[in-house]
Amino acid sequence: MHNIKGIDNFKTRIGHDVSLFMEFSRGKAQKAQSREIAVTQPKESLSTLSKTKITITNYLGGQYFFTADEMAIDEKTVYLIEGKHTKKGLLPNPGDIKDGLLKMILYSNLCDVTVNNVKMKSEAVLSLTSAKINGEISSKSSVRERTDFILNNRFSPAQSVLINDIFNEATENNFILKIGYAK
Repeated sequence: MHNIKGIDNFKTRIGHDVSLFMEFSRGKAQKAQSREIAVTQPKESLSTLSKTKITITNYLGGQYFFTADEMAIDEKTVYLIEGKHTKKGLLPNPGDIKDGLLKMILYSNLCDVTVNNVKMKSEAVLSLTSAKINGEISSKSSVRERTDFILNNRFSPAQSVLINDIFNEATENNFILKIGYAK
């Protein structure tokens, strides 16, 4: 809220009719989603140009509007990919990683997913990339491959713990984690 006039306007919208406020709020969220899908942020390093709109409808009829950084389809599975990138360090900053993890919680708990009115299975993917990393690992990599990746990239002990924690999070919450190189 920018000023007192904005607060009064907001109060007026809420006070008159809750359904009108919900419609107003939903419209603003949809416009924000449309703006996000049209823009590639400076900190994004995407392997495809496939940003996609995600509308989550809960059992009460509430709607929530998100944008996945990328989408890939393989037969009857849609992969909803949230990417976090850094050019300066080996890993994106902790705030960006936490934002990605929050989206993984949402995306890995979707049911009744449709793409162009076709029912599909969905998989959530968190992709952490850096211009300074050599190679790539994923939650499908063996423990040995992860260990070699960590050693080859000379991650600090704290970064190594973070990487292992995120892999554990991916396993516990049923999403795919990828860490690797991108420009």
